[in-house]
This record gives sequence, C-alpha cells and structure tokens, in this order.
Amino acid sequence: MTIKLFDHIGRSGLDSMRAVKLVNEIIVPQSIQSDEKITLDFSGVTNLNSSFINALFLDIFLKFGSKNIVDKLRITNCRSNIVDIVEAGLEYADERSKELIAI
Repeated sequence: MTIKLFDHIGRSGLDSMRAVKLVNEIIVPQSIQSDEKITLDFSGVTNLNSSFINALFLDIFLKFGSKNIVDKLRITNCRSNIVDIVEAGLEYADERSKELIAI
C-alpha cells in the first residue's frame, strides 16, 4: 500500500497535528485493511520540519511497535533536502517510543 504524502499535505509538512491526523485517519485505517508494507511516498513534498516528521513517525511507531515497523514501513522519493530530517525523525521515534513504552 502506497500513501502519497503530497495528496494529504501538499508541498509542505509543517504542522505536527496534521501528521497525527494523517496517521490516525489514513495510515492506520489503510494498514488494518492490508497486510502489505506501508510505503510513504514523498514525491512532490519539498519542505518538512522536524516537528511534523517527529510527530508522524512517533505516532506510527507507537501504533505499530518499533520492532514491527522495520518490516512494515518503507519510505520512497525523498528529496535530498529532507532526507536528513526523515532519518533524524526515524531515530527520534525509535528512541522515544521505547522510552514511552518502558514507563
């Protein structure tokens, strides 16, 4: 299953609440209907901030579990200017989700 972020956020992902809404209203319902990998396609997205990415990935990690996410999530078509933000967001979500679950 491929989710084109541009269709849901346009060119820019700057609002962390929009990221959470995307997870709860699009990603989770579609993933329940399918056992396929979730592919987040960043085609057309030109601007993201860390608040959006951290909220997006942390919510995904909390919903699916950090151990399962490696097998479930795929990221494609990131522009070079947002790859570092996406990688940092994945690291943050992995670490923070483990802290939250341990509490």
